[in-house]
Amino acid sequence: MKTAVFFDVDDTIIDGQTQKLLVFYLYRQKKISFIFLLNIYLWFLFYKMGIVSKDTSIMIKSYRLVKGLQVREFKNLLLNFFEKEIKTRIYPQAIERINFHKNKGHEIVLISKSINILIETIKDYLNVSMSISTELEVKDGVFTGEINGDIIHGKEKVKAIKKLIPEKNWNLENSYAYGDHCSDFPILEIVGYPAIVNPSRRLKKEAKKRNWTTYFWKL
Repeated sequence: MKTAVFFDVDDTIIDGQTQKLLVFYLYRQKKISFIFLLNIYLWFLFYKMGIVSKDTSIMIKSYRLVKGLQVREFKNLLLNFFEKEIKTRIYPQAIERINFHKNKGHEIVLISKSINILIETIKDYLNVSMSISTELEVKDGVFTGEINGDIIHGKEKVKAIKKLIPEKNWNLENSYAYGDHCSDFPILEIVGYPAIVNPSRRLKKEAKKRNWTTYFWKL
């Protein structure tokens, strides 16, 4: 059986929340209103504080930003966004840790609530094997503004991982997970080697009780 390594993306591999950064980028590109920007900003602030960890309504609303956009057009926008806003935010220590697992022959998986096209861009840049993320619905090459399946968040991350076990032949007892937030607790709990990165206060407290490995990464 294979050893898998599950990396949360936002605030674990990257300094910041990719969706929040994308919304700010779209605002600067005059694609969204200030009111919408403010709503998203407040949601992410409360999310980081652990107040709205189970409320996905704003996330769903943010996915509807792409409604009517052609996939090709949005991919080009995301590539520009990645180059300007994301690449320089990737923690060097995260790259080192990813390379450590590559050298061990482990299968590395990025897992995130963020949109699949963006996470796949990060996956390709890091040259890792696969990603699991929230999938945007596409019809005739155009985004509908809806999602396929579930938002990959909290317990949904575990469901997505377990669904792939028969195909991937992962041994979770020998596998690793890295996360920063209490919403990552479900994936941290199912692996043999959980680790926390720049943890939120709530996760740090719980990890200390369980003697989980803690990393503090910076740019």
